[in-house]
Amino acid sequence: MGDLLIAVNWWAVIVAAVVYFLLGAVWYSVLFAKKWMEQRELKEEDIGDPNPIIFLWSFVLQFVATLSLALFILAMGVYTGIEGAIVGFGAGAGIVFTLAGTTGLFSDAKLGLHFIDNGYHVVGLTIAGAILGWW
Repeated sequence: MGDLLIAVNWWAVIVAAVVYFLLGAVWYSVLFAKKWMEQRELKEEDIGDPNPIIFLWSFVLQFVATLSLALFILAMGVYTGIEGAIVGFGAGAGIVFTLAGTTGLFSDAKLGLHFIDNGYHVVGLTIAGAILGWW
């Protein structure tokens, strides 16, 4: 495990985490803001100014997820952007999307909200995987 941590390209992890985080800004503002609010039964006036700490913690969590993905990619011997994207897609669709779906079933979450929230992670991890594999 120590060898994997030494082999991590930390710049690639940082860049991939930043891109993943920025995707969230586009995802929840430009692409799916109205549909997300509809699924959550919110109106614009219901949403105040978010606490900046939420964004900090969100980035930290996405950094950890991206680092974990980098470790998977290294352990698998992936060295291309396409292979990295496939591993990222597998992590997003095969692990995050499905397990969050299981949780959603037991909490009566709306299916549309599941697709918006967890689709973001599928796309984010796919892009992060491409960056990590390419770099």
